[in-house]
Amino acid sequence: MSDGQEAKGSDNGAAEAWSVGYEWVTTCSVETFKRRMKAIREGKVSVSEPRPATAIRALHAFALKRSIDELITSASEFPNRDAINLLATAALSRNILQAAELAIKQWDAEQASDGSGLRLTYGVIHDIACQRTVLDVAVFIRECRQAGKQEMVDRTVSVFTTPGSGRTNLDKALLYIALRDENCAEEAAELLRQALFAITDDGSLEASDNVPREFQDLAGALHELSPSERILEEWIDAQLRLLEHVHDTRRIIAQLIATGTDRRDTLMEHVGRRRSQYDIVEICGQLTKESLTEKCEGIRRHAACRENLEELAEIVRFWHESEILTRTTKDLLADIVAGGDGKARSPRELDRLDTVLGNVNADAECRRLLRFAAAVHTDGRTGADLVALLGRIEGTRDRNRAAQTIAQRLAVHILEQGAGAALFVEYVEGLRGAGRGDAVYLACKELADPPDSVRQSAGSGAVIAEIASRLYDHPDQALHKDGWDLLERCLENEQRVTPEDVVVIVERLCASRLPEEDRHFLLRATVGRWSDTHRREAAVKVLRDGGFHDEAGQVIRSLR
Repeated sequence: MSDGQEAKGSDNGAAEAWSVGYEWVTTCSVETFKRRMKAIREGKVSVSEPRPATAIRALHAFALKRSIDELITSASEFPNRDAINLLATAALSRNILQAAELAIKQWDAEQASDGSGLRLTYGVIHDIACQRTVLDVAVFIRECRQAGKQEMVDRTVSVFTTPGSGRTNLDKALLYIALRDENCAEEAAELLRQALFAITDDGSLEASDNVPREFQDLAGALHELSPSERILEEWIDAQLRLLEHVHDTRRIIAQLIATGTDRRDTLMEHVGRRRSQYDIVEICGQLTKESLTEKCEGIRRHAACRENLEELAEIVRFWHESEILTRTTKDLLADIVAGGDGKARSPRELDRLDTVLGNVNADAECRRLLRFAAAVHTDGRTGADLVALLGRIEGTRDRNRAAQTIAQRLAVHILEQGAGAALFVEYVEGLRGAGRGDAVYLACKELADPPDSVRQSAGSGAVIAEIASRLYDHPDQALHKDGWDLLERCLENEQRVTPEDVVVIVERLCASRLPEEDRHFLLRATVGRWSDTHRREAAVKVLRDGGFHDEAGQVIRSLR
């Protein structure tokens, strides 16, 4: 057999080609190998044909069978392309520990050379980073790190994460996990940072909903590989502790959140509930485009759930000082007032937050907006709470606006849900006690004559009747007039009040302390003057059907 010709046609395939017919490459000198390679490639006139493929196989066998030191020496003596092929074959076909040894020694050899640079070593690193398995790459980085070759480590990570490397986001997620297992946590963190940066085609990290979904592809791969870990959150915390990475990391976070999917976004929760006021404000400032406002609002709501009042005050202060976010300070404060888990913050807690805002030197506007937000939040409040919080607003204009908002929200609650009579009565009673008759007027007006957009439930008439009766039954004479005004406004509104509502109201009034004479006068002055004849006649009919003949007669009497 000569120069591997029989191995070329062997039935055992390509692997046998490197072990049969090429034993000579293990014993000959480098000079001899070079001469035979030249002869195989060129052939001899009238003696043998050129066999370039055989030369390639011989070089491959040389790369696999000779020692690492011999490969390093040979690479400096071989023609350039043969040297590249030799090292690439060894780097990809030998076990990864030998490949790492080859790269490290080639690095040292080129560093000590006369200026040819690290061209061959860079080629080895590129081949390993782009073509070896992920687990092999992790071991390679570990070996380079242990040998003190940080520049080799950095280059391997850089090549692996470059978009042109051919590596997928799954590959990058796998390498991150593998590097941590090789005790290369710093390298893993840097790999993730570069992988996230490399996803943006133009290098820009301005948040956009058009950023490639590769962000979520990478995040999803990490989550699937280790579902119980908060990998991105832990990475973010570590990166934000590195002063030189803070702003870039915040931009990456904004990008990740901007491209979030419909699944529960743990990043928004982490930023809002765990990160500093500086992080929150800068990240939210990059999510203010119209298409991304929901993301900003999500972080804001999570931030508003914090229990530490000092942290909340600092967040409010920096949020308000941001030129981009200051117009939404009122929304942040409304979220804070609403609290988390559906439970509003107590008036006492809001008083303390007001004080803390002053302690951290927040703008006076923040405290003004807090008091307004606290006053107009009606969910979960008692009537006494609403009166007390309204009284904490200092400016007359703000107080009137707040009273109007409270009136509107209470009206919506009562009319759409058919409940809340006790709350409304307690609120009106408290307002009278505090001397706020203007707020009483607004509350009764909104309830009796709400905007058309407010839907009216089937039980709303009964609730209004209950409110009016309770007001009329109250010892305070001023509340009697409030009850009367409410009923009068309500029954005059023939577009909203149905004939059935009239019967419900009359039935409840009959059980109240309202005198019969007043009740009859009320019906004459309201239902009896409805302009819609058919609607008025329908009211008379349902009153009679309900057994209220006297009341029906009063409606008819008004017409005469």
